[in-house]
Amino acid sequence: MDLREFLASRGITQDAAGVLAGLDRSTISLILNGKTRARPATIVKLARALGIKASRMQAMCEAHWLEAHPDERVPA
Repeated sequence: MDLREFLASRGITQDAAGVLAGLDRSTISLILNGKTRARPATIVKLARALGIKASRMQAMCEAHWLEAHPDERVPA
């Protein structure tokens, strides 16, 4: 599950996620669209605001980045 799916499953909009985490909506949008990687501080803020572990949040955010930048995948 990526961050977009997680937010949708909880009925949380990008705007609401930003407010809850103390982040600008544009930051959430950039992460969801794979235009930027979430910084560690952003991951922690989102995780705390949404009540999940930071490691899970990092994986969800990273999924968006890798979808937009498949060349950065590490071969298994």
